[in-house]
Amino acid sequence: MHYSISEIIVLFFTYSVIGWLWETFYCSIKDHHYAYRGFLFGPYCPVYGFAVTTILITAEPVKNNLILLFIVGFIVASIFEYFASLFLEKAFHMKLWDYSKLKGNIQGRVAPEISLFWGIGVVFLVKFIQPFIQRIINWEEARTHGWLAVIIVLVMGTDTVLTMFSVHQLHTSTKQWDNRINQRLEHLHQLIQEAKPAEEHRLKQRLANWRAEIIDSEDARRFNQHLSWNQRRLIKSFPKMKVTDTKHFNDVKKDLLKKS
Repeated sequence: MHYSISEIIVLFFTYSVIGWLWETFYCSIKDHHYAYRGFLFGPYCPVYGFAVTTILITAEPVKNNLILLFIVGFIVASIFEYFASLFLEKAFHMKLWDYSKLKGNIQGRVAPEISLFWGIGVVFLVKFIQPFIQRIINWEEARTHGWLAVIIVLVMGTDTVLTMFSVHQLHTSTKQWDNRINQRLEHLHQLIQEAKPAEEHRLKQRLANWRAEIIDSEDARRFNQHLSWNQRRLIKSFPKMKVTDTKHFNDVKKDLLKKS
């Protein structure tokens, strides 16, 4: 089947929303609290939209061959997941998922068992979900004549710009916190070097318990006030999120959010 540009945009949006619903439902159950997933403000995960739309287009010639359909899903989805992870790390200094503990992983970005899930999911998607979704899109296209696609581009484009600004601010805040922690640790190291034997043991204990000292500080209690809703949501909903150039902040981010 040939997809028009407006159909591709609506498909992308539809599966971005479905992906967000799946991630939010699954992670909320796994983490035992509501997790508003997705990198953008809105209720959609573009990585799902990009991956599924590309799979539907590339898998069209093999959609009646289950084995080839599985292979296409396995490969294409894995490529998207790898480059999405790489993009987030290089552009925003963030890692939202890490498969380093799974066997056969590649740089923690993709792993065979996750890709296996993608492959099976694609077979189910093409055979059972997409025919139903396509009927809805055909109905929508006949009535909006592509205007829904225009609205989607405007909304998600604006969302992307606002999210980039928000994440940049979050990165600035985390760098400031990391510098603050580094300064405190350097100060403790200096005090230890200059301390008398009687005082040295107490200072070394402070150094060993630096995380608790940071979390109990007055600055930590005000941490939440300097974050936007989206920044707090990212830290809370992605417990494994790492800011790649703020090592010490990664160690205390969850406790800072709870303390605030």
